Amino acid sequence: MDVSALSEATFSPADWINANYKKYIEENGSKDGDATSFIQSYVAKLQLYVQQVNYAVEESSRQVVSSMPRIAKESTTLHSDVSQLQEKMSAMRQEVAAVQNETGECMATLERLNTLQTKLQAAKESLQESDGWGNLLAELEDGFERNDLKGVCEKLIALQKSLHAQEQLPGHAERLTQVEDFKNRLEALASPSVVQCFAESNLEQAQHYVQIFASIQRLPQLQQYYRAVQKNLWQQQWKQTLELQGTETQPQQQQQFLTLYYDQLLEHCQRQVKWCSNLFSEESTQPFLVIAELLPALQPTRDAHILQLLKTSNERLELLGLFSQVNHSFVLHLNSLLEQSHITLSDELHRQLGEAVFEYFHKFIQQYPRLEETQLSTQVDRLLSNQSTPSDAVRHLEESTRKLYEWLKEACERCSAITSDLALCKLITLLNGIFKRQLENFGRIQRQLGLSLGSSSYAAQSENWSLLQYTMSQLQCLADFQVQLHQFEHDLHARMATLAAKLTKQSSRGNITIFQTCDHAARTQLLNAIADYQQKKAEATESLGIFPQIYAALKLQFSETHDITLNILLQPIETHLAHIRPAAETHPSTGIDMPSFSFAPQESITQIGQYLLTLPQHLEPLLLAPSALLKQALEVCNVKYTQAIPCADVLLSLVVEQCCILYQAQILQIKTLPASAAKQLSVDIEYLSNVLEELGLSINLQLSQILTLLKAAPDQYLTLSSGCEPRLVTAIRQMRNIISTQ
Repeated sequence: MDVSALSEATFSPADWINANYKKYIEENGSKDGDATSFIQSYVAKLQLYVQQVNYAVEESSRQVVSSMPRIAKESTTLHSDVSQLQEKMSAMRQEVAAVQNETGECMATLERLNTLQTKLQAAKESLQESDGWGNLLAELEDGFERNDLKGVCEKLIALQKSLHAQEQLPGHAERLTQVEDFKNRLEALASPSVVQCFAESNLEQAQHYVQIFASIQRLPQLQQYYRAVQKNLWQQQWKQTLELQGTETQPQQQQQFLTLYYDQLLEHCQRQVKWCSNLFSEESTQPFLVIAELLPALQPTRDAHILQLLKTSNERLELLGLFSQVNHSFVLHLNSLLEQSHITLSDELHRQLGEAVFEYFHKFIQQYPRLEETQLSTQVDRLLSNQSTPSDAVRHLEESTRKLYEWLKEACERCSAITSDLALCKLITLLNGIFKRQLENFGRIQRQLGLSLGSSSYAAQSENWSLLQYTMSQLQCLADFQVQLHQFEHDLHARMATLAAKLTKQSSRGNITIFQTCDHAARTQLLNAIADYQQKKAEATESLGIFPQIYAALKLQFSETHDITLNILLQPIETHLAHIRPAAETHPSTGIDMPSFSFAPQESITQIGQYLLTLPQHLEPLLLAPSALLKQALEVCNVKYTQAIPCADVLLSLVVEQCCILYQAQILQIKTLPASAAKQLSVDIEYLSNVLEELGLSINLQLSQILTLLKAAPDQYLTLSSGCEPRLVTAIRQMRNIISTQ
């Protein structure tokens, strides 16, 4: 029996009994009375176990009771020892306090004496150095008279040490001034030789001067001499380059001055990086500091010379693109040189170097939009040439749209090449004007089509069909313009997103770029403009938020061109409707009511019917399988074109709809309508209804109600007019001279 389970925290009597019972069955086999024998056996064992536990508890209690007097006695002894220890510690604390009182004054006196000893020792050394100060000054003066650079340097080092030793003596400021004066004289004495060795790139001699200047703590001044020599050398090289290019006769060769100069400067910089690393140890950034200080100080300035070339050039944008490419190529090679040399520039030098290369070019970036606008305007002017005939004008539209977007893409490429897209938002602003001019061209051709519709030269119906084809072509051109405009907007958004990422990227420890040279105000303004365009894109429904006004004007032109298309198709109908007049009373005296079958449709209405029946054969060649662009244009004009039916059927239904409206308006202009005329008119309407049924269409509701009112007998007019429009009921009643019974 396992009794260890009884002491577990999760002990369960039922589980324990069941487990033991199962174990008992497995050991003894299955027999009758197993449960009874198991219980008797385990109860006996448990009783025995309880007796043992009781015995152990009684034994432990007896031992505890017997040991209690001894524990109490030991506790009393321990308490007494603690009291004695506390008394000894208190006495010791008093003794320590007495010793501190006795020795405190002695320690303070010792410290004061030690301080005085240190001061006396320093004063002694200072006096000793002061005695030798005069000798050093005399030796220095003698060395300067003999131009003994090495001896002067040694004595000056000794003078510096002596100055440091005499720091405690009065007159230290005067002695410091003397030392600085001697350093200045030494620097002036060495400067001609320093300049010469730097000009000749004499490494051994230069290292000697590095040791001298480092010993007198004037190494920065030596580096300044190095930069001054290099800048003077490259200033002369700049003038020679300009003079050489000035002798060239070809403009392309004259424009290579900056490329030539940068190439020479890069080659020299690469050599100087290695030379300076040997000369100044780890300080190998001096050649880059030379470039940072040299380029902004060039005379004449780079921008002044470029301006002179621009004044004599007819390809100003291409010329600016060339110089921009030269700048970026120069920086690309600088970044490569820094990476290969494992040189990390300081944040300040990194910024200065970028500004030295790109700062002068920002004024041309500011001028770029004006130059670009001039070029685009000149190109667009060539597209706006007047065409004598509508066919020539419409054919010219397709070509002009293609050329326009080619020029706009070229303009964007120039913007990227010249300004790295920093002038992209300004370019977008001027593009609005360019698009408006193109839309004005669309509008002018549209008006030309409208005027041609009413001119005598287009009176022939065959020529009207040609005019219809021109309007369809113009709708397709408008759709082509819209599709390319949408793609153009998408490309502009992608460019702006890329530009924003470059402007916000922290590149102070990365490559030198033109974006780090933008001042804070210009950067903020550009990022705000990009964010504004992105917000408009999120809010826009039809456009992408860059040219919303152009989209609105374009939509209006879609609608107006479609209206011209309908007017072309409705012109014959309007002509025939104008000849419809109420027929005179055939037998005014007899008052005979003629049956309807005795009336034939009037010639004008039959001509309209014949015309409508011929429309499908003229529309289907144009619209049976319209191009994707034409289908898109028609959907913009009217939502019915989005239905899953042929566009020709939609246009025919629109013509029929307008025909019914025109016919209804023509009927309502009639002042009086005799009975025979009413029957004639009803026969005409029924004829038109039958024609439309053959086309799969029907007359509109108003015309159907007019037919009902015309056929109604006077005595049944009120009953049959129920459900018709009150306006029509009243108008027809007055025409027929039916007296109202209400």
